[in-house]
Amino acid sequence: MDLIFDNLNFMHWLTLGLAMIIIELFLWTTFLLWIGASAITVSIMFYLTPGVDGFTQLLAFIVIAVAATYLSKKYYPVKTIDDELNEKAMTYIGKECKVSSIEDGVIKVQIGKSLWFAKGSELSVGQAVKIVGVDSSTFIVEPVIN
Repeated sequence: MDLIFDNLNFMHWLTLGLAMIIIELFLWTTFLLWIGASAITVSIMFYLTPGVDGFTQLLAFIVIAVAATYLSKKYYPVKTIDDELNEKAMTYIGKECKVSSIEDGVIKVQIGKSLWFAKGSELSVGQAVKIVGVDSSTFIVEPVIN
């Protein structure tokens, strides 16, 4: 074990870092990117300060890798496909439209060429409304105040 630690130098860290980044090009996960960047950082550190033992190099790599991974998760969160993917109605929240018809308490609003059911109070035909929520496939709307 001492043999491994005693022979570490900056070229080992540079090779490890570049290998991780090259592998990351094929994986697209960004996890190995930060590990590779950490190894390259350690390589630069120990190029500038030669003679540091291998255990210190390994410890520095672990600290930098953990910090880089934590910061990457905090400031660059993974974008996931959320529940709105298959709910087109959710994409309309915040948009304004007009009341198309009110028949027997059933409100319909028009967005583009489509008619959608809506819920709201004190609305009239032709009135501008804002979509504030969705209940199943029915919009919840409020009158637009000018």
